Parts: sequence; C-alpha cells; structure tokens
Amino acid sequence: MGTITERNNLITTEKNRKLEDFIKKSTVSDNSPFLGCFIADKNGKTLFKYEIYDQALDYFIKRDYQEETKKKQFDIELIPMFISALERFSNEINLKNVPGFKLNGSNLSLHSFFCFDDYSVIFLLRSDAPVNSFFESRIKNHFKFLFEVYGKEFSNFRKMSSINFIKHLQLIGNLWLKNLNDSYNNSS
Repeated sequence: MGTITERNNLITTEKNRKLEDFIKKSTVSDNSPFLGCFIADKNGKTLFKYEIYDQALDYFIKRDYQEETKKKQFDIELIPMFISALERFSNEINLKNVPGFKLNGSNLSLHSFFCFDDYSVIFLLRSDAPVNSFFESRIKNHFKFLFEVYGKEFSNFRKMSSINFIKHLQLIGNLWLKNLNDSYNNSS
C-alpha cells in the first residue's frame, strides 16, 4: 500500500491531473484583465506563479520588445526581486503601513500586495483594466486563505520544494485566476 507520503503524492498527482484537464478545457478570454501573478518570499525569490496560460507573463512582458536579443536577455525573475527591494526600502526609510505598490504603463499594469507577513503577491494586468476595491479585496482574501491553509507547507517550502505541491498550488491558482477574470468581465 505504501507510506502515507507515497499515498498523498498519488492523491495529489491525480488531483493535479484532473485540475489540469479541466483548465485545458476552459477557454481563456482575449480580454482577460488579470494576466498572472508572482508569489514570492520577502527576499524576492519566486515560489510559484499563476498565469492565464502557460508562459503568459513572459509573453505579455516581452511582446513589445523589438530586439530579439533584449527579449532573450530579460529575466522575469527580476520583477519580484525589484518589488522586494522596494518593500525593504520603504521599511528602511520608515514608511509605515505601505499596502502595496502600483506601476501603470501603456501596455501593462503591476500591482503588488505587501499585506502578507512573509510573502509578496505581484499581479500583472492589462493597462486598461482598473482594479477596484472589490477585486483587491477578493485577491487579498484568496491569498490570506491560501497562506493560512498551507501555512505549514509554506514555512517548509525550501526544505520540501515538492514539485507536486507547487504544481497543485499553480493549478488551483490558474483556475482561481480564470474565475477572477470571468467575474471581472461579467461585472463590467
């Protein structure tokens, strides 16, 4: 029958497969406002990310680059590191209660949430998709719940670094992101 860990891995693998199949059958809207997000530790190390489809964040960040060399050299992992540095800088200069950080460009918008003790959540959105307080609250509640439910796993994240655990979180997140986009599109 195997150990408890082996059985849990089999269950998680089966759940992941079912989630993956469901997500593949779901369609992604061309006007999805929420493109994806990074979930990083306070040092800016990406733990995992949610995306509307595989490699969506890379695509939307790099699509306007004219030079192929620049596309290849861009390191997407610098985004959470940069946001982490900004968060630490705000603490150093004694800015109190910074809820997050927003950057708006003509092609993309970036929203980071600093309201979690040990993690940062950095969202990339279409620039023409304003985020109202309802959706900010929904985002914060999702991650608050996630960090509470999987608190033990997150605290042991580096030790575990289980591919099944990461994949499971990504699949749950991708499905949640699809629902968030659907809800946003239906509200406008």
